[in-house]
Amino acid sequence: MNAPTSHKLLNAHYTELLITGKVAMRRPGIKYACGFEDELASDGARCVGHGGGSPGMNGRLSPSPGSNYLVVALANLDPPATYDIARFIRDRLPLD
Repeated sequence: MNAPTSHKLLNAHYTELLITGKVAMRRPGIKYACGFEDELASDGARCVGHGGGSPGMNGRLSPSPGSNYLVVALANLDPPATYDIARFIRDRLPLD
């Protein structure tokens, strides 16, 4: 997540446009951006990520812009297993 937030791919305006949520999702507190999910963790840290899967497998990528943390969760389980795992880990990471 360093390339987008360091503005090597897009300038600051377009980066924020890309990762800022615009449409509310089924899970409370999450908005969908342009291919990313924009969410606030329980400690107030912003998380921008993406996940997906199908029966028997799923994955989740949860970087936190402005921090050095990137949570990657993979499972041989039905969705939303990795969402719950990534959220559990992310909520326990210290703030930068």
